[in-house]
Amino acid sequence: MQFKLPDLGEGLQEAEVVEWLVKEGDKVEVDQLIVLVETAKAIVEIPSPVKAEISKICASIGEMVHVNEVLVEYKVGLNEIVPQEKSVSVVGELKTTAVTNTEEPFIIGSEVTHKTLKPVRDQKIIAPPSIIAFARKLGLEHALATMADGDVTHTDLMTIFESKNKLAEHQKDYSSSIGGAEKKLVKLSGAKKVMAQTMSKSCQQVPAVTLFDDANVSVWAKAENITLRLLEAMVKACIDVPLLNAWFDEENLTIQMFKDINIGVAVNINDGLYVPVIRGAQRLSPNVLKKTLATLIEQVKTKKISPQKLLGATISLSNFGTLSGRYATPIVVPPQVAILGVGKVRKEVVVSDEKIEIARILPISLSFDHRAASGADASAFLECFISDLQRGTVKH
Repeated sequence: MQFKLPDLGEGLQEAEVVEWLVKEGDKVEVDQLIVLVETAKAIVEIPSPVKAEISKICASIGEMVHVNEVLVEYKVGLNEIVPQEKSVSVVGELKTTAVTNTEEPFIIGSEVTHKTLKPVRDQKIIAPPSIIAFARKLGLEHALATMADGDVTHTDLMTIFESKNKLAEHQKDYSSSIGGAEKKLVKLSGAKKVMAQTMSKSCQQVPAVTLFDDANVSVWAKAENITLRLLEAMVKACIDVPLLNAWFDEENLTIQMFKDINIGVAVNINDGLYVPVIRGAQRLSPNVLKKTLATLIEQVKTKKISPQKLLGATISLSNFGTLSGRYATPIVVPPQVAILGVGKVRKEVVVSDEKIEIARILPISLSFDHRAASGADASAFLECFISDLQRGTVKH
C-alpha cells in the first residue's frame, strides 16, 4: 500500500521533507506521526492513515515532494483495518518576532529573550517533533537537550543560533583564509522560495512600468497613522480609477475588475516576505481597517495565518520606507495589475504659493502592468492617491 503526500491546503502543492520519525521496518499505529515536512507556510506533521509496517521510505530528508507523490509504502496485514486518509495538521508557531515600530508595523524585526539553560545529562529530549526537527536543522540538538523544562519554542532556538553565529564571526581568523572567505550556499525554502519563484514569474510575464511622484504631507499631525492613511488613499484611488484594482488574464487577454478592494500588504519577517490580504477594504471603517491589519500582521509573526488569507489580493502595497529608501520599482505580482511602493518621509525645501518653505515629502512609486493599463490610467490613479494623502489630518 502506498501513502502519498496529501493536499496541504489551498495553494500548497509541494513540501520539503524535514525529518522522518520512523524507519523502514517500524510498525506504526493510526494517527502516529511519521514525517515532518516544511511548506511555504509552516512545518506540517503528517500522521499515518493506517496501522501497518513501514516497508519503504520513498523520500529523503531535504527532498521536495509534490502533492500525490509517494511518501512511504506500507506492508498491511490481513487483520489490520485501513482507515480513510486523514488530513494533516499544521504546527502553529515556528518563530516568534516582535514589531519594532508600533506605528509602522510592515517591517518586523527580531526581539527575543533567552530562556534559562539547565544542564541535563543522559536524558531523553522532551519536545514536540517540530521543535526537535527545527533544532536538528540548526545544529542545536545538543542545546535542546540541555533545556530541562521542555517548554522550548522556535524563538528560543533561533536566539541561541543567532548568538552562536555572532560568536563564531568574532572568533574567525580571516588572515588564515587564503583567497577570501569560504563559499556558503544557502538553499531557499518556505516563504523565501515562493517569493523567488513569484518574482521570476513576474519578470518573465509582466511588462511593468513604474511612475514616481511625491506627496506633500506637511498638513499631517505628528501622530498621524501613516499606515492607515496609505490604505484609505488606496481605497479612494481604486474607486476613482478601478482599472488598477484588477487582474489581467494573459492567456485570454482579458481584464477582470473588482468591486471589492482587496489590498495585499507586504510584511517582512526573518522567514521571508508575506503578503496578507485586507478584504473588502472599502467597507471597513478606519478603526476596523487598523485592527484588521494588526491582526493579520500578528498572525504572520506567529506563523498562524491561514493560506486563504494570503490569497486574492486585487492590488498591493509595499511600505519599504519604514527602513530606508526613497523610490523603488515594486514588482507586480500577476494576475494583479498594480502595486504601490512608499518610501521614507523626508524634509525638503519646496516652493508653495511662491514662498520657500520646508515640507514633509513622502516619495511614491507605482508599478503597473502596461498590458492592462495605460500611462494615463496609472497617472490618474497616482494623482488621486496623492490628492487624498495631502488632505488635512483625519480624526479617527
